[in-house]
Amino acid sequence: MKKALTINLGGTVYYIDEDAYHLLDNYLTNLRIHFCREEGAEEIVHDIELRISELFTDRLNEGKQVITIEDVEEIIARMGKPEDLSDEESGEASGSEKQKGTTMRRLFRDPDNKVLGGVASGLAAYMGWDVTWVRIILLVLGFFVHGVILAYIIAWIIIPMARTAPEKLAMKGAAINVENIGKTVTDGFEKVNDYVRSDRPRSILQKIGEGIVSVAGFLIKFLLVFIAICCAPVLFVLLIVFFALLMAATGLIAALPAVLYEVLPAVNWATVGSSPGLTVAMSVAGILVIGIPIIGLIHMLMRHFGGWQPMSIVTKIIFIVLWLIALGVGVFFVLNDPNIASMISYSL
Repeated sequence: MKKALTINLGGTVYYIDEDAYHLLDNYLTNLRIHFCREEGAEEIVHDIELRISELFTDRLNEGKQVITIEDVEEIIARMGKPEDLSDEESGEASGSEKQKGTTMRRLFRDPDNKVLGGVASGLAAYMGWDVTWVRIILLVLGFFVHGVILAYIIAWIIIPMARTAPEKLAMKGAAINVENIGKTVTDGFEKVNDYVRSDRPRSILQKIGEGIVSVAGFLIKFLLVFIAICCAPVLFVLLIVFFALLMAATGLIAALPAVLYEVLPAVNWATVGSSPGLTVAMSVAGILVIGIPIIGLIHMLMRHFGGWQPMSIVTKIIFIVLWLIALGVGVFFVLNDPNIASMISYSL
């Protein structure tokens, strides 16, 4: 029987054996000592903790409930030890994960080389291309292909920004170990210092581009805040309607036409009620059309105030596709109602 402790690592709570805790604590302490003279030492250790937290989560997703000393030893061997870094500086072999070379690439927006949102630079890093060619391709497509600008804006919204060192390394497919995390953080500080200390005059085009990006970013943020304030009452009403539809789908489907008759009297709800399949389809479509934006809003608020992790790109795409399908189904059934069709033809 072993004593289990509760720890908070990278914003996530884990249950860990006592001996595993002492090993992990010594490892992190040695890392702090090793990086204490580096600029951004606290950020380096914080990003390493985030990476260890991700690896712990992977272990728990496999069905484990408690982190053991074997898990910690395996993660330390994968991340690399501080003494391995010292040996490498002396010309000896590096840690074990460097021998593995790379990790699976993930798509992020690149904050270090961004011009407008970092989408193009993120795509370039993900595909291993030169960012200049990616920007030229997107620029040409934007002039000659319809929908490219809209697709770029959607990508800007759904693709997360690579904010931490592990995310920046995953974006490039580099090994996420202690050595690379330390280099990424220190290189970031050096780039900032070089930019601040640089006396090279920027070209007029660069100044105009940075000005446009700054103004556009401010306007977009202002517009989003304005929409959020104006739509707060509407979102509250939609939340009530969402729960009403949820109740209808789970046990009150028979009463749904009578409820919706007060909202949309032009629709032939008697016909809808006589077809159970149609009733279920419209109920599910209504739940998805109203519920998915509410889920997105709640998740966005909890990201800012509750420390939730961002949604994955796949999850965002699935939600968008489901919402569009549900909206299409709802519009199809409503427009195929004879009363609605006659009302539209009369108004035209």
